[in-house]
Amino acid sequence: MTRISYSTQGFIDRDLASALAAIATAGFPQAEISSQAPHASDPLMGSELDQFRSMLRDSGVGAATVHAPMRENVLGAPDETWRAEKMKVMSDYLRFTADIGAKGMVIHPVPNPMFVTDPERPELSQIMRDATRRSLDELIPVAQDAGVRMLLENLPYNCGYPFLNMAELRPLIDPYPEDAVGLVVDTGHAWTSGDDPADEIRMAGSRLWGTHLQDVDGENPQDNHWVPGHGGLNWDQIREAFDDVGYEAAQTFEVIVPRHGESLEDLARQTNEVAGTWGWS
Repeated sequence: MTRISYSTQGFIDRDLASALAAIATAGFPQAEISSQAPHASDPLMGSELDQFRSMLRDSGVGAATVHAPMRENVLGAPDETWRAEKMKVMSDYLRFTADIGAKGMVIHPVPNPMFVTDPERPELSQIMRDATRRSLDELIPVAQDAGVRMLLENLPYNCGYPFLNMAELRPLIDPYPEDAVGLVVDTGHAWTSGDDPADEIRMAGSRLWGTHLQDVDGENPQDNHWVPGHGGLNWDQIREAFDDVGYEAAQTFEVIVPRHGESLEDLARQTNEVAGTWGWS
């Protein structure tokens, strides 16, 4: 049974029903649902949730994962008022993730420095470490009650913040229940940050429950979100690393940007073709 999935972020130029239709046409049976407008920008309830589930059924595309809101929506907010406000958002999205049948929710551990006041303060690192753990402590009961695993993602920020790669994320989550907290490796984020994606996969190990597969320029990576094979990553080594850790969850592609003038439909189709050459579809 195929486990490939495609992020609706790849069709963020249209409404979610149209994005799912394009993903289905490209041959993907599952999707990661973006929380960016015009997709799942609110955690729906009631009749709106019923309509959302009907839309998923009609599309023939299942929800593998949900990407929680980004920007300021993080675990390690350095201000307590900010952090507490986002815990309500995260809790609502965990329940929404369960309500649409997805099993994992991707979360950014810490903010991009652009959203932080005086972002180079030396005390920020410890403040973010403490805030991240406090947030996990609060969200784990919500995640377990919903039956959803939180998936913490490696990030490509050029700063000294904590929890940007698996060297720090894996020890962070090790004490927490496996059914509530896991990891997601973004291959492009890894290379952009100077980390080898295959090493990141192996470091995540048994706690790896999600992927954002994308290619980047090998010499000057800029989190490019290209089709695998259009950049400089070594995909043989990356796939070998997945085999080494026995990875069995969804293989989600987060392809967004054309390298050679392709349409968004072309990108999804080409990505599916790549997955086919790997024996994944």
